[in-house]
Amino acid sequence: MSLCIIIPVKPFAEAKQRLSPALDPPARARLAERLFRHVLATVLAMARPRAVIVVSRGPEVLSLAGEMGATGLAETSHADLNAALWQAAAFARAQDASKLLVVASDLPLLRVTDLVALVDESCAVAPDRHGRGTNALLWPANPTIGFHFGDNSFAHHCAAARTAGVDPQVISRPGLAHDVDLPSDLFDLGQRSGFPLSRE
Repeated sequence: MSLCIIIPVKPFAEAKQRLSPALDPPARARLAERLFRHVLATVLAMARPRAVIVVSRGPEVLSLAGEMGATGLAETSHADLNAALWQAAAFARAQDASKLLVVASDLPLLRVTDLVALVDESCAVAPDRHGRGTNALLWPANPTIGFHFGDNSFAHHCAAARTAGVDPQVISRPGLAHDVDLPSDLFDLGQRSGFPLSRE
């Protein structure tokens, strides 16, 4: 099967608003860029560059994606993650993809082995460490199951897959579970790794 990896990314200046108690706007933008660089570099280490799509409304994101070796896709929806993923899925199908791997752009502990654990399955969902959000998703390229990002997306994705007659595998690994959304995540992840999460 031909795999296409999709990374949806907000414009850096708009990212990580919930970190505002801990980081000022320039620091949040720098952090969002560092996180994205890490995720994209990790993805590119295990996939052919033409099989990696970065979908975003941010020109700076798309430019960086191209510089690093991915395909940049300008998002046509207005700040709607699920619509952006439908757009990217249609683009991937046009490239003859048969499976999609959606990966969040803010996973500082992500490793190639985490991605391999996902793509070995036929359908899989990787929850965040709280068991509510979805940090990665392995879906058919014609996603009749749909995308259900938002509140409690992990439960919604699992339920949608089962309704469609697919048994999703739940992949729980530190590299997939630990994203950066809240100030407490900065401290926790700073303790777990050397990833630069500070203001500097």
